[in-house]
Amino acid sequence: MTPAVSLVLFACWWVVPLLVLAILRVSGQVRIVWRWLALALAVHALYALAGYTSLPTGYADTVAQARWIGRLAQLAAGAAMALLLLANARTRHGWLTPEGLGLTIRQRAGSLTWSLAGILLLALMGWLAGAGAEPATGGGRLYPLLLSGPAEELAFRGLLLSLLAAALGGTVRALGWAAVLTTLLYALTQGIGAEGTAIAIQVREIGYHVLVGTILVLMRLNSGSLLLPVIGNTVLGLAMRLA
Repeated sequence: MTPAVSLVLFACWWVVPLLVLAILRVSGQVRIVWRWLALALAVHALYALAGYTSLPTGYADTVAQARWIGRLAQLAAGAAMALLLLANARTRHGWLTPEGLGLTIRQRAGSLTWSLAGILLLALMGWLAGAGAEPATGGGRLYPLLLSGPAEELAFRGLLLSLLAAALGGTVRALGWAAVLTTLLYALTQGIGAEGTAIAIQVREIGYHVLVGTILVLMRLNSGSLLLPVIGNTVLGLAMRLA
């Protein structure tokens, strides 16, 4: 992928969230703290860059290997960025603590039942989405179990959710709008990709991942932890590959 295509792809991912953000700002729903918004953009750019730049030459011929390498790089990048945010005094904020990022195993009282219901719904969605496809074997089964869920949840429902909440003023309402923006961004990154020098938009994938992202972010907000969203994302991937 050329740098020009990469920039266009990144712009396609962010154009709708930024448009929503502009409407919220003009209507007085939120105030924008620009440094946190810039940091959110940078974090997502580095996360995406880690996935693409780590792909081996000729990765189209080694899709399974490329998927593993790319996701491992993104997980490592996400973990490194989380550690830097937590360690840097300049980025101290209520949403940028271990608890604010969801880096805790503690679940809020009364949240477990709803989280388990979300996991079951994700399992059903994964099974329906994967029905009729050839079941994955070996590494194809292990991939979602080990990498996909942790990498995506740390990036989207962890780092980006908290950074956008800080960017929108740091209030409870800001967290709600950050959840909406993060879900849109997650769906667009899943449904818009590059095919050679062209940008491919898959509307069905975007719609599907809006639903998936909504379930996952509600689990995250309700529980206060990334633990069960990671499990839910993992179950979704496994169900899709085992259907």
